[in-house]
This record gives sequence, structure tokens and C-alpha cells, in this order.
Amino acid sequence: MKSLAPLAVFVCMITWASPSARGVMSSYTPIQIDFTNAADAEKKATWAYPDKLTITDAGLGWDGEPLASYDGWIQTKPRALGFSWRTTFVISVGVAIHPPAEDIVLKDGTKISSGRGDVYVRYSPDLKHWSTWQVLQHANAQSPDEKKDPGWYYAGVIRVPYRERDEYIALLREYWELDVPWKSDEEAAVRWILQKDPDFFARHLPFLGYIEFLYEGSFRGGQRIKSLKADVTWSVSGINTPPKDEEEYKKRDVPWRFKAEEEKTAEPLAPPDKK
Repeated sequence: MKSLAPLAVFVCMITWASPSARGVMSSYTPIQIDFTNAADAEKKATWAYPDKLTITDAGLGWDGEPLASYDGWIQTKPRALGFSWRTTFVISVGVAIHPPAEDIVLKDGTKISSGRGDVYVRYSPDLKHWSTWQVLQHANAQSPDEKKDPGWYYAGVIRVPYRERDEYIALLREYWELDVPWKSDEEAAVRWILQKDPDFFARHLPFLGYIEFLYEGSFRGGQRIKSLKADVTWSVSGINTPPKDEEEYKKRDVPWRFKAEEEKTAEPLAPPDKK
């Protein structure tokens, strides 16, 4: 499945104070939803007309006449990217939907294409403020395995504009000048920024903390979707100032976890001292 995402390496262009070089840390986040398994599908996605589009062993859809259809959608639930202490601002994504809907053949031999529909992606730093939906490009199967397993493929690169990140980077530089446990901890820096400016994310979406996918298409009678798969390739700069407690690395090797609703009940941060 990894071949769905175009090969790319992204480096965060940030200069850190007193850095410790660890190179570029690259990874990919797989998303796989099995629409033949109701428990798995309901845990990972929502969809239109749940009273009509149902899940069976054959997948998500409805039993009706082939020429009849519902214009519907599937939306994945948020998935975290990067690390809890370091964010990414550019990703490469590939999505596959299996199986492709079959063309309808009328009695006179006329074929009616079912159409592949479209896939969109959006991102958020805090699960409250979201970007607009951005459409992915239609793509073709690339690997031998994909060519043996027909599907609908989509791909694209999502990048936060550098201008959108300017104020965020300036505030990070201010944070680096403070006497804090870990200068490179963006989670702590985000809390510090929001204490100063609670509406910051209402004006700027400077990184991709979470993503969601949206599929829109026609659900024809008797044809069901069995799976939606996505690969998200991302990289972050490994150049950083180590935490005062080196054990912190081990505790924080998890995806981005900051959530706006949790911030409301978080303990206020003590104001750090300048150096």
C-alpha cells in the first residue's frame, strides 16, 4: 500500500538555537478502513444516509436497482501526524478505494459509467480549527500489486504556505529564548502561544497536526465499497535542542496529541524566565 504515496522527502526549514542534529525523521501513517467489518468501519469513519447505506460482508452500500443511486460521502475520523513534540507542515498522500464500481450495461449494449468520485483532505492543529477541503488528483495504479487489485486511486501533496507559518515560527523563536524544560517541545510552545493569544489558530493553521479524508461519489444499487486505504508520508526536522531530562524523548515518541477541548481544563503554565 505504501506505493500509493508519491516518493518525497520533506525537511522543515527551521534553525534551532543550540541544536543537536539528528537528521531528518521521515515516516508514513497508514489508514485502512474495512467496510466489510461494521465495528472497524464505525470506529474509523462516518458516512451519508447510514439508514440506507449499510454494511454487510460485501461492504458499504445498498441493495437496489443498478441504475438507481445515492450521491453520498464517506468521511474518515481524524488521524494524528508527526510527533507530540514536533509537527509537520507538508505531506504526500495516496488513497485507494476498492473495488471500483462497475459500469452499467443496458439491454442495447450501452454502457453507463459509474464514475469514480473525488477524494478531499483537510487538516487541523487542534481538532477545532480546520482548513478547507482540498481535492486530490485522480491517479493510476503504480505497483504490480495495485495493478492486480483494481481500485480507484487518488494522490497529492498538501503543504501549509510558508507565509501562513511566519508568525508561528516567530513565536517559536521567542519560546526558544525562555528557560523551559525542552526548547524544541512544540506542544508546550503551542500552549504558551495560546495563553498569550487564545485565538491564534482562528487566524493561522501553521502545521498539520491532524488530517481527515472525505470521499464523495455515487453509491449505485447492488455495488458496495469494501475498503478505503490511505498512506500519508511525512517528515520532520530532527535538528533540535535536547530536553533537560533525556528520558522525555521516550515518553514523547507518539503522534501529535494537542487538542483544543483539553486546553480548556489544562493547568495554567507558569511563566518561564528569560535566560
